[in-house]
Amino acid sequence: MLEKPAILGGFPVFKDTVPIVKPPIGPYIKRILADFECVLESGMITNFEYVGKLEKAVAAYVGVDNCVATASCTSGLMLTIKALNVKDGEVVIPSFTFPATAHAVYWNNLKIKLADCNPETFNLDTVDLQEKITTKCRVIIPVNIFGNPCNVDEIIEVAKDRHVKVVFDSAHAFGAQYRGAKVGQFGDAEVFSGSPTKAFTTVEGGLVTTNSTEIARKVEIGRNYGHHGDYNCETAGLSARMSELHAALGLNLLPKVSSDIRRRNEIAERYRRQLSKLPGIGFQEVTSNCTSTYKDFAILVDAKAFGLNRDELAVCLQRENITTKKYFYPPLHMQNCYPELRADDKAFPNTSAIANNVLCLPMFSELTSEQVNGVVEAITRIQEHVKEIKVVLRR
Repeated sequence: MLEKPAILGGFPVFKDTVPIVKPPIGPYIKRILADFECVLESGMITNFEYVGKLEKAVAAYVGVDNCVATASCTSGLMLTIKALNVKDGEVVIPSFTFPATAHAVYWNNLKIKLADCNPETFNLDTVDLQEKITTKCRVIIPVNIFGNPCNVDEIIEVAKDRHVKVVFDSAHAFGAQYRGAKVGQFGDAEVFSGSPTKAFTTVEGGLVTTNSTEIARKVEIGRNYGHHGDYNCETAGLSARMSELHAALGLNLLPKVSSDIRRRNEIAERYRRQLSKLPGIGFQEVTSNCTSTYKDFAILVDAKAFGLNRDELAVCLQRENITTKKYFYPPLHMQNCYPELRADDKAFPNTSAIANNVLCLPMFSELTSEQVNGVVEAITRIQEHVKEIKVVLRR
């Protein structure tokens, strides 16, 4: 029998809090600060030399003709949808996703149509997708959940049959691969996030990748209020430029993306190998032809088999100084801001089952094997003491 968990009065596994994410900036601070100094001395703070260099470097890394940097993934999605010239109709998105996917559709004054997710991969379910597409559908926005690539071939085939556009929300997936090809070169366009939680970060920012010169041109104009530089707006755009500071940081981190993703996959395999020994712990499936970025490492907690539900396990891990997140809870069909999308669990059974039971554990490239082992030890000793813990939690 292991020591008692902290919630029962034992010592926490960790003295200091283990964060759920940590941007891999530490080793590059001096280089980044030197670039920051160059930017600040130049007086050109936004959308200039470093942004242009980052766009070219990302396009080359992904393998596309065009990359346009934006202020965020959300603004990138908004502008990309607008660039498709869709005037009305429906956009199919998964209910199991971050709310920004829906917000981008809403801000384009298009109707959100939700689809269920695949219970193994957590990504858009292609069977339900075909059922949800009507003659009003104009765009499909699949999401590469937690950096796990979607079933690209099936989604593209469905889109061609129905004559609709495809924009991949690849916020989590920079550096992921599908059938040996980098995510970022599929569909009409893909949009990445550079926020601090991602495997590749610019701290804040977004990246739109596409082989369409016209989409790239429209996004580039749209990020600058909608004009070419003459203040005569071609379209109603946004203030969505990436700063030179964010681009400079991204340029310093880009060369290490592939090694960071390899490390994340090693961490994921260690988690999976050790936690699979416990009852009631399930995992997101990554198919053999894909490489995930593991933006998050998610477990599914079967309360009956494990002995505690997801929320109870999260409380226990917090007492062990381990940070966790319930991504994505609530799902879109339960979000307060979209009452018109509200539905019960039966409407989206896979999404509801995952959203109600998913828990994301610490995951970042600098996470040590000792820390991973500590997280596993904490979950193991919690599971061994579930009867006592239930008494404490349910008083």
